[in-house]
Amino acid sequence: MNTELCEWQIIDEDNGLVMPWLTHPFLAWAKQQNWSDKNITMFGCGLGDIWLAKRCASLTVIERNLEWLEKCIEREREQSCTNLNYIHRPCNDSDGQADYYLDIEGLNPDIIINDDAYRTECCQMAVDYFKNKGGGILISDNWVQAFVWMSPKAEEIMKPYEAIIFEQSNHTNNDGVNKWKTAVHFIK
Repeated sequence: MNTELCEWQIIDEDNGLVMPWLTHPFLAWAKQQNWSDKNITMFGCGLGDIWLAKRCASLTVIERNLEWLEKCIEREREQSCTNLNYIHRPCNDSDGQADYYLDIEGLNPDIIINDDAYRTECCQMAVDYFKNKGGGILISDNWVQAFVWMSPKAEEIMKPYEAIIFEQSNHTNNDGVNKWKTAVHFIK
């Protein structure tokens, strides 16, 4: 299992931690946010989990791939990150298990990060959840990105909500139009 940095991953020069694999403009914005009292639920674990956990009250990560999950748990133990919890939910994307994979009962997130399977379904789940909760933030990576996640249904679901879209303008692994973007939607 590769745990080395991949193209476009960066290290936070302030603390030496690997940052989540999200657009660099988003990461610059995220560093300015005070999420110290926020519970975050993220779909899809990675090398940047510890960086994110150190910025919030609690981070729960739901992951499908057991091998990758075990590697992230090992890194978490090395860093003694006590507010980070991992949940293994084995399933394949598009196997009709969205309700199982996206179940957040009992987690009470203020922020949901959508960066793995069932992305369109995650948008609807987050809207339904945050409307009942009184508001929250959905962060979706690869938003309307060619060759990754183009979903007119997700765009329709999120259209009513204020958004900041962070585009990685120098990213070249795209069709030249629909570049790598991380979207932040404020659901009320």
